[in-house]
Amino acid sequence: MSNIDLSIIIPCLNEEETIERCIKKCFEIFSKLNINGEVIIVDNDSTDHSKEISLAAGAKVVDNHIKGYGASVREGFRHACGEYIMFADGDDSYDFLETDRFWAKRCEGKMVLGSRFKGEIHAGAMPPLHRYFGTPFLTFILNMLFHANITDSQSGMRLFKKTDLEKVKLESNGMEFASELIIKFSLKNIKIIEVPITLYKDGRTNHKPYLRPFRDGFRHLFYMLKCKFNQKKLI
Repeated sequence: MSNIDLSIIIPCLNEEETIERCIKKCFEIFSKLNINGEVIIVDNDSTDHSKEISLAAGAKVVDNHIKGYGASVREGFRHACGEYIMFADGDDSYDFLETDRFWAKRCEGKMVLGSRFKGEIHAGAMPPLHRYFGTPFLTFILNMLFHANITDSQSGMRLFKKTDLEKVKLESNGMEFASELIIKFSLKNIKIIEVPITLYKDGRTNHKPYLRPFRDGFRHLFYMLKCKFNQKKLI
């Protein structure tokens, strides 16, 4: 399996409405870019038909029984065979057909981060509290503490080389994983560049988003401060 160019990881918890569409977009972009790729669905104990749909669509499905976004993405890392790794959500809010933007920049930065604020945010795709306060505030704090120089610290669409990922030790199970990855890449002086991406309103109709603004926001902030005070141990 060492000849795989790109592994795309999609964490999944009851995404039967959208997961097939996401997988098909991944395979479409593999064909467009003429790369050998794999799609890894990390199932976080779904109770719907997400697993069966994913397998039928041609994805590799792995189970993760530890609750949380970070835990699922990290489990996906363990199974990824590609030279490069990418991840994004399975609710169709991120467009996997925009993977070409990341792939084109893979040699310019060690992490290619999709920025929704440099791209386009469709109506209803991001709650006003997140768009105008939460994400800009967390991004400001992260930049101030760790000099990451980015515009979207909470973006859920990223690409990096597997060998660079292996240089950092990741621990977060929850949503604060989004901040952790940027912090630890920054502390290792692994270059981060951004590409504009589009954020769409997610395709869910049968359940609410999993993000809990105030709880998750405080977890991000607490984690950033913890990393800052223990910075020397993390380098």
